[in-house]
Amino acid sequence: MKTKLMRERLLASSMICGAAMLGLATPVAAQDTGAAEVSELIVTGSRIPTPNLTSVSPVQVVGAEEVLLGGRPDTADVLNQLPQVTQNSQTGLSSTSNPLSGPGGVATVDLRGLGQQRTLVLMDGRRLGVGDPNTGNPNASPDINQIPSQLIERIEVLTGGASSTYGSDAVAGVVNFVMKRNYEGVQIDAQWGVYQHNQHNEFVQGLLRSNAPAINVPKRAWDGKSRDLSLVFGLNSPDRRGNVTAFFTYHDQDPVTQGKRDYSACQVNTTAAGIAGCAGSSNSNIFYLADGTGDDFAVLGDAFVPYDPNASTTPVPRFNSNDYSYLMQQNTRYTAGFFAYYEVSDKVELYSDFNFMDSRSNVQIAPTGLFQGSGATDTGGFLVNCDNPFLSGQQRGAIGCTADEIAAGAAKDLYIGRRNIEGGGRNSYYQHQNYRIVGGARGSIVDSWKFDVYGSYYYTSLYQASENYLSIARIQEALLVQQGANGPECISGGSCVPYNIFQDGGVTDAALAYLDVTGTSRGVTTQRIMEAVINGDLGDYGVRSPWATSGVGVAFGVQNRRDHLEYAPDVAQLSGDLSGAGGASTPIDNSISVTEGFGEIRVPLVEDMAFARELILEGGYRYSDYSTSVSADTYKVGLQWAPTSDLRFRGSFQRAIRAPSILELYTPRSVTNTSQLGVDPCAPNGGAAATASLEQCLRTGVTAAQYGNGGTTNTIVQCPSGQCAVLTGGNPVLDPEKAKTVSVGFTLTPGFLPRFVASVDYYRVKLDGSIGSVPLGITMDKCLTTGDPAFCSLISRAPNGTLFGTSVVGGGYIDGSNVNIGAGKVEGLDFQASYALPLEDWGVDNWGGLSLSFAGSYLLKNTTVPLPGDPEYDCAGLFGPTCQTLNPRWKHNLRLNWTTPWDATVSLAWRYIGGVKFERDSGEPTIGSNTTPELFNPRLPARSYVDLSGVWHVRENFSLRAGVNNLFDQDPPLVRNTIAETGLPNTYPVYDLLGRRLFIGFTADF
Repeated sequence: MKTKLMRERLLASSMICGAAMLGLATPVAAQDTGAAEVSELIVTGSRIPTPNLTSVSPVQVVGAEEVLLGGRPDTADVLNQLPQVTQNSQTGLSSTSNPLSGPGGVATVDLRGLGQQRTLVLMDGRRLGVGDPNTGNPNASPDINQIPSQLIERIEVLTGGASSTYGSDAVAGVVNFVMKRNYEGVQIDAQWGVYQHNQHNEFVQGLLRSNAPAINVPKRAWDGKSRDLSLVFGLNSPDRRGNVTAFFTYHDQDPVTQGKRDYSACQVNTTAAGIAGCAGSSNSNIFYLADGTGDDFAVLGDAFVPYDPNASTTPVPRFNSNDYSYLMQQNTRYTAGFFAYYEVSDKVELYSDFNFMDSRSNVQIAPTGLFQGSGATDTGGFLVNCDNPFLSGQQRGAIGCTADEIAAGAAKDLYIGRRNIEGGGRNSYYQHQNYRIVGGARGSIVDSWKFDVYGSYYYTSLYQASENYLSIARIQEALLVQQGANGPECISGGSCVPYNIFQDGGVTDAALAYLDVTGTSRGVTTQRIMEAVINGDLGDYGVRSPWATSGVGVAFGVQNRRDHLEYAPDVAQLSGDLSGAGGASTPIDNSISVTEGFGEIRVPLVEDMAFARELILEGGYRYSDYSTSVSADTYKVGLQWAPTSDLRFRGSFQRAIRAPSILELYTPRSVTNTSQLGVDPCAPNGGAAATASLEQCLRTGVTAAQYGNGGTTNTIVQCPSGQCAVLTGGNPVLDPEKAKTVSVGFTLTPGFLPRFVASVDYYRVKLDGSIGSVPLGITMDKCLTTGDPAFCSLISRAPNGTLFGTSVVGGGYIDGSNVNIGAGKVEGLDFQASYALPLEDWGVDNWGGLSLSFAGSYLLKNTTVPLPGDPEYDCAGLFGPTCQTLNPRWKHNLRLNWTTPWDATVSLAWRYIGGVKFERDSGEPTIGSNTTPELFNPRLPARSYVDLSGVWHVRENFSLRAGVNNLFDQDPPLVRNTIAETGLPNTYPVYDLLGRRLFIGFTADF
């Protein structure tokens, strides 16, 4: 009897979850399985609670069972499995994000690939604030690390605009975390996980062996251990009118470096002929004159030898950053809080929520040092005096020091690339502390009228430390050295310690201690919300359609929201003194507030008639008045038609907005490195002449003398490490982005197939006036080919013609500041299905039951118009640097659960990511410009991942679970580094990056 009851509960749970996934309430099916009837519910995307409500927009639900069976303790990892969610190096952040991307220790969600800043995140229907106040993280959005996965009852994902319901940011859709409440008792949950990977990429292993020096990786890896613990405590009030549910969770994740996997152990790049090899940074052991004359040298012993990428020098001439860079970030996180309510009377209920998070992360990248073009002089070089006692006679001659210059102590301006191999990797430490307080009252007014009034305060603080960096100013002092009475000493005197990088083994611990500097910054972001909502049924007053029995439902309310963001770097970061930090940090202290009024209506037009079991019209409107002197209105209209109880058609049109964030409006301008433009076409590259002509390069600010013949006499230095410079910053006159979203589809609940629910929906999101920058490659190409001042004025070359400056005043960058300029469109088809079946219905007794859930998405178009008047290009089915990540036509998740008669559930999941084609081979306008086909990465093949897990209910109050994700240890497809992006592990974070993951855990209730 107990086994049968458990089986029925699982089948009912799967049935109701599947219905909710499609936006359906199914009380009849619930009655069939013994589950409680749902009398009233609110589906994400509407504020009108109505019995048997159906959603005009498709809503996908991830239930607590899916979270449990998936064994993924990070909430971001749960969401990133969904076909509608994507990741790239700048959005959809997680623990496996690019370690060079700037933000760290945060996780975000990106629906439809439209950017994390265009996905609204809610907890129990209430907005969450920005989770990271760092100006180096321009795409402001909530940090979903604050959502403990153990407390999730379900996740509702509504794709498409919902600004009329929730306000700004709901352009791509809404993710609503519904938390567990009203718990009584004590629950302890613990889980342990580890990654196991067998190195089987023989192609890359061949590259590693042929590299000079050879790169070794372990044949088998057991790493990335995680430990999770949660405690939930619930208590009802003595009169049973209230409840407090409190929780505490702990999460600890070990880091993994890219060097621990063969496919990411080095930067895989190719020659023009398509021959692959291990690439690396030249910022390791290279010296040359900043004026572009003379040869390139490396230190060997106490001499300068011609620079050779394959030479055996110390440091190596071609540095392998991947051996240090994190593939998975380290993180230790605590969360705690409570959910409480008390019924003061039959008409009024008071409620309160409190959430707290303390998250600490470390993100490591390759060692700092001296970087070409990022020095202390105006040219970006370092001065080295000719009578420096660390220079041998041969070295003085190599850099052109004459006898008179040696005698006078004259200095040479050198570009130097020299890794701090003695000091180890750079580390960024992030501590985010977050708390959220909600207090309110809800209840009945009169008749069917109900109210909900609440206030919330959201607070996030950031402490960030950039550790193990060298000071540029101190490096310069330590390179100007004279012979003193007690040996070499800094000319500047004081506490300066000479820095000897001109001899093998010349760097001392004392010099490193003097040069080492830690830059710190602090930030705070807050959000205050006051909201009041009233809803009711006008049917109480006879307001209903003559062809319907249900009345007209309405809801209306007001909201005031104020966001504040403050970020304060210390002197070291403000001055840009940290060598290898990518430029100076920028401070900010500003606020935005908005007052909004909104309303919704739901009109049953026809009910219980032939070919019209239900015909329902919905509408909504919202007016927003911002403190930036900008106002906006949004609206929605939707229609549902159910000709029978088995079939329902639905469609909606919504106008959504996204108001510019504080960072987009007010961030001061600064210069930083970027791989968005990695090659200066007016400078020689790898021994080859400049690809652009003199006439073209003159348009970009190059002089004829600097260009020379484009090759041997060209004095312009190429952007080092595949990173030119960009000027970033806010724009206080930005307008809100505007989007028009369309959704049309149907749901199917056939009576002849009980417990089956399915839906198909077409969606389209058209975005205009999107906030961003003119792509740097387009700016350069337009200037070169047309000379249009609108583009050429965005290029600011340094006095020596380079494009890798470090300051606004010094030049050497392309302007990438925020503008309302872009447009785009995403459209496709979503498929969802759920089926629950007791095997006894097939005549198989005593074997339990099966349940099946499926979610798939087919991408029809993903178009972008980078500039007004330009042709649009379509990234659907493509991958590449302009498309930012991969955009497969088809993605799906399929899960099959078998509820056995032995108090256990076995689950098998299949995750599929379709194949994609390289963007430059596509023939698309703007991006499909390859004159020769891509030889190494013409396509990325499809990937299938199989997950296996199970739960065993040992006793009524104790269960064990275990599982393996990526059961067959599939490697991600290999992508050469110049396509994927500097810092990524030769692939994209959309894939499983670490191999097979094993987990085991238990849940105990008392």
